[in-house]
Amino acid sequence: MKAGIIGGGKVGCCLAEHFVRLGILCGITAGHAAKSELLAERFGTRAVTNEELMQQADILFLTVPDRLILPVARELAAVGAETLRGKIFLHCSGSLGMEVLQPLQERGAFTGSCHPLQSFVSTATELRGVYMAVDGDDKAAAAANEIAALLGGIPFCVPAGERRLYHAAACFCSNYVVAAAAIGQQLMARWVGGDAAAWQALLPLFQGTSVNLQQAETAGAALTGPVARGDCNTVAGHLQVLPQEFIPAYCSLGLEAVRLASANGTIDSETARQLEELLRHPEVKKYDS
Repeated sequence: MKAGIIGGGKVGCCLAEHFVRLGILCGITAGHAAKSELLAERFGTRAVTNEELMQQADILFLTVPDRLILPVARELAAVGAETLRGKIFLHCSGSLGMEVLQPLQERGAFTGSCHPLQSFVSTATELRGVYMAVDGDDKAAAAANEIAALLGGIPFCVPAGERRLYHAAACFCSNYVVAAAAIGQQLMARWVGGDAAAWQALLPLFQGTSVNLQQAETAGAALTGPVARGDCNTVAGHLQVLPQEFIPAYCSLGLEAVRLASANGTIDSETARQLEELLRHPEVKKYDS
């Protein structure tokens, strides 16, 4: 199997690093010829155009931003059916289905997707043990499963019609965790001398939570804090002092924490009702015990 990559961002370069080690990378291209040449030098391949890459590779990964997948697919499809017929194209979007690759499918290519359920921070991002959502026609899905296995990942199927829901689930565990941490950082900064110091102060707490999550059987089982203890007074106190712009996020997450605490059996139904009342009506900002 020879693999080509179209798109020189974090995901594309990470896959290229892994494919070089596996001995299957035949080329990687970017949006500009100059960058394509730099990438070729970096990964020890020959600088090629997209058309040349399609001629050489058996399977091609589209690792461009989501908004560009369809335009790039159209551009590639214009090359002609003779070059495309029998080739396998996989996009790496978590939220998009197969419709963005339809121009290639219409020219005789096999199409699918392979999305590693991982946050890419560098080309050294580890993929072993990472779940990878795959979909596509039979040949493309089989190729995606084979690639996942070569990378040491765990392939699983997410149908095209459910991709957006799948991606939303991933956002809760990545993007929105960062957003919540950033709120904590903004609040902490006033006591420790700025944002950078605030994050260093909170980082051990964040890391401790991560350890708890890793050791828990389910995410909800790792819940701690005032909601898990049923401490209505503490929650009411938070609502009294939080800046207004952070109260909606606090209440939304708090209500979910109440649901988890109830499921975990750490609070009774009356305490859950009191907490829900507080969090659904934060404008009251008080609790009479």
